[in-house]
Amino acid sequence: MRTSLLLLAALCALAAPALPAGAQFATLPPSDAPMSFSPAQCSALREIEGGVATRPAAEIERIGAVLEANQNADPVEAARVSGLSVPTVATMGALNPQQGMAFSLVFGSMLRQYHPDLLLKVLRERGPLGQVPDVSDSPLGMTLLDGMLDTAQQNYLMQCS
Repeated sequence: MRTSLLLLAALCALAAPALPAGAQFATLPPSDAPMSFSPAQCSALREIEGGVATRPAAEIERIGAVLEANQNADPVEAARVSGLSVPTVATMGALNPQQGMAFSLVFGSMLRQYHPDLLLKVLRERGPLGQVPDVSDSPLGMTLLDGMLDTAQQNYLMQCS
């Protein structure tokens, strides 16, 4: 299974399997093309949202660390560790870089809603590693990030509700 850290990085359980290798800001969806999600991707995102909404932040972090340490785990093992279904893990593993970034942004919007402290923690911890820009202390950076998360959330809600 291809994994890497989401815009928000290996945040956690639900984030780690969501990103194909190489997903970075450079692979943001083009601004003139709205994010689009297939039925399988919508199903995966709904399942992820259920997990983010119901799991404590510490559990999300723990699962993310395990998944990050086992980035080449097969989908069945990743599903067992994360608590996600095998179809969701397989869907996330098949994302191209732009789809992975769109997933990452939706996941980030979920963290912002349900675990805002975890989102900031990830930005601060991953920024120095060069995996995710740390914009947590930058009002302009946070405004830009919030705008991207808002757009991703709106696309997700419109297409997957």
